[in-house]
Amino acid sequence: MNRYFFITFAFLPLFVLAGVIVLWVFGGKEQKPSPTNGLEREFALYLEVRQKLLDHYDGPLDERTLADQALVGMAQGTGDGYTRVHPPVQATRQERELRGASYGINCGIELNEDGSIRITQVMSGGGGEKAGLLVDDVIVSVDGVSVLGQTLENSRLRIQSDVKDSVVVLGIRRGGDTRRGDDPKARAMDVTVTRSEVVQYSVRDVHIETRHGRRFGFLQISDFNANTFDPQFKDALRELMEQGAEGIVIDLRNNGGGRVPPAVDMADALIAEKGALIVFTRANRESNRRNDHDYRTTDDTALTSLPIVLLVDNNTASAAEIFTGAMRDHGRALIIGDRTHGKGLVQTIFRLGNDEQYSMNITTTQYYTPLGRRVQKGDKGEPGGIMPDIHMPYRPGEQANIRNRQAARAARFNREEQEKTNRWWTVEDRMLEAALDALAGRPIKVKD
Repeated sequence: MNRYFFITFAFLPLFVLAGVIVLWVFGGKEQKPSPTNGLEREFALYLEVRQKLLDHYDGPLDERTLADQALVGMAQGTGDGYTRVHPPVQATRQERELRGASYGINCGIELNEDGSIRITQVMSGGGGEKAGLLVDDVIVSVDGVSVLGQTLENSRLRIQSDVKDSVVVLGIRRGGDTRRGDDPKARAMDVTVTRSEVVQYSVRDVHIETRHGRRFGFLQISDFNANTFDPQFKDALRELMEQGAEGIVIDLRNNGGGRVPPAVDMADALIAEKGALIVFTRANRESNRRNDHDYRTTDDTALTSLPIVLLVDNNTASAAEIFTGAMRDHGRALIIGDRTHGKGLVQTIFRLGNDEQYSMNITTTQYYTPLGRRVQKGDKGEPGGIMPDIHMPYRPGEQANIRNRQAARAARFNREEQEKTNRWWTVEDRMLEAALDALAGRPIKVKD
């Protein structure tokens, strides 16, 4: 027996055993994952769940959506509703909202059921008007890529850009059914639009209220972004003072916050004391405390010395509460309304290094008012927020009416038409009436 024959038969049982194992593994039975530990085990669990969904889920699946939702779910595991992961579309939207401006076609739009987009308004002087877009044009593609079946958010982000004077080519249908993008009777054309600046206006409804023979200024602030204080608030305040305002009402109801620096700058501009504490942060986590900061006024001047009343409610949150707390603690404003929301957490925004299209908001510290009041709701049910000087809780249904009133009066175009036709324009506003009475030195009516 030669040596080759001996070696072959000596290993034959091993080859047979290996073949049996291969048949068992790949013969219709799922392979059992090898045991792992720690972080490696977590990755293995994620991959196993993902694969089982792809192999067995009885319906359509998108692998990118599965991955995004896994990241979103991880952040939700903190139990903090403000710590979150933003996939690319949401990350871009947040960045643009906080910046306060982007570049687009300057048209009002609404989504049709098929994903096409109807133009509802063409703003004067904007890129859309200059390119010849008309009301009731229907957008069906952006730069040659169809919008049908897409969400309005996805399509809007494609229409807009961060680049000034950039160009977008819109495929539109004109003269057909405005509720669909595939009407064969509509005329198809491509329109090239040079994007123009789209400013987000957070300072709204700037006007004079006349009560008891006196003139008082009113303005609403819907949120705080990069241009809220300068130029919007500064311009609005100057306009009201030029019209003879003897006091100012600032409406912060339904203001969910936004960027902190504009809120700090606004308080600084209304408190005539240098070095006065506006707000400070104190983290629970030791490693985060090196980033804690005290925000103070920069000079002893103010844009106005007029008396101020702030209107707040349970949707007044975050940066709006910072401004409210500073104005109250320094005796600079009278606060009227309902207890504020109680969001005093600081979110730091991070772009992910492995893919900068993704961002994360992570709670890193907490805000306190100048007198040391904690804004954030307590872990044991403490209400948090800021209790107004004059407490006026909403009646049933009243809060929805105020939101509708604010939405109606936020219009920057066709205001005269809105005032005549929108039934929410003159809805009763008890908090505003109380503010005007307070500024006029009249008794305030507080009704349950």
